[in-house]
Amino acid sequence: MIDRLSSRRPASSAARAQGPDNTWHSGQPLSEARNAHRTNTKEQFQEALKSKANWFEGDVRLEIDRSGIEMRHDKQHESGDNLTLREWLTMGKASGRGLKLDVKEPEHMAEILETIKEVGIPEERLMLNLGFGAMAQWGAEIRKQFPNAILAINPPTDGKVGAAEARRMVEQAKKFGDPVNFVVRYDKLTDEAIREFQKHPGAAISVWGSGVKDVSRTSEELKRRGVNGMIDLASGSGKGVDDYLKDGFNWAKTGLDKLF
Repeated sequence: MIDRLSSRRPASSAARAQGPDNTWHSGQPLSEARNAHRTNTKEQFQEALKSKANWFEGDVRLEIDRSGIEMRHDKQHESGDNLTLREWLTMGKASGRGLKLDVKEPEHMAEILETIKEVGIPEERLMLNLGFGAMAQWGAEIRKQFPNAILAINPPTDGKVGAAEARRMVEQAKKFGDPVNFVVRYDKLTDEAIREFQKHPGAAISVWGSGVKDVSRTSEELKRRGVNGMIDLASGSGKGVDDYLKDGFNWAKTGLDKLF
């Protein structure tokens, strides 16, 4: 699959030279990734289609009524019309973007992997993001079913990621094989960790985070330090009154759904 796509790469490069190309192509480095961080609802997905993003990120959970797998970041209801996993994958496949699945409830991985296979997502456009423990459990099976998908390796801690934590992530990457992407929150990443990651040639070092005062300046500083993957930073301005009212409504709706 990858060889066939690679043979078409010159035409894709020509298309990018003529104008912005928001699709993702075999062989592109993650340093060229522009991520739409949350695309769980039909409204969010449509907005992302209008953007310059060449990667779409979605969060995967069991539906609140337990009827199937859907795209939802929080445990409670969210504002908007949430897509099912199958809908999201089908629309994402047609969009030509890279597709990053942030699996919030790995106990449903068997069904998630089966749905990915049924929809037929090209592996070079697929990234699976699981917590450190969940990746330890599922990494081998993911690699078996999708040999060319990117495994997003996360830290074994919520705190600062130093050399010791980074070494554990590198060991996990070695165990499951490439391609892999080391993912750390931007303000938890130390230079010691970067040096450890760089001992695994070919892997990308990616960061994420919100509430960043100066996204452009912070991004350039991270690149200078050695971050060579997806930089997914947002300025963010905190929640307003409307946001808290929506949260309250969604919590109440969730409670009612669980009761009835």
